[in-house]
Amino acid sequence: MRQLLLASSLVLATVVAGTSFAKSPEPSVPSPAAQADVQRSPAANDAVQVVNAFMAALVGGRMDAARQLMSPEATVIANGNLRGDRDGYSNGAAKADATALATVERELLRRDVKAGANFGWVVSETSLRQPGAAQAEVVTETMLLTRTADGWKITHIHWSGRHAG
Repeated sequence: MRQLLLASSLVLATVVAGTSFAKSPEPSVPSPAAQADVQRSPAANDAVQVVNAFMAALVGGRMDAARQLMSPEATVIANGNLRGDRDGYSNGAAKADATALATVERELLRRDVKAGANFGWVVSETSLRQPGAAQAEVVTETMLLTRTADGWKITHIHWSGRHAG
């Protein structure tokens, strides 16, 4: 279960389209809790789209697509462990995260977003459950983004998890 929590932490938490996550990388309808604040600024919507695209690529095992949404100096942390910079994460832990995410049921529980002209953050809370498991894990994800000449890029990801309940 710890490996699931760590891998899930790394990944998930959010994202597939501001949404609940199902096994498919396609976005689905968010839970009512996640829909609480649907009016966002255009910059915040753009930041959410990048986070959603990153998670869809990761869940779908498209490592290069996920990597392209991160800045070269991005850092990834999960449960207090540095997972690496963009390239280190993409070439290593991201593969295990993608494999783990493909086996769990995901539901976006909550999302908060704020973005200005050049900086934004997306904080999501997602429930992850192995099919048939009695207890879910809840992963909290924070992604910081910066606007570059190529659009919004993820500069920092932090995942942490806990048992639901």
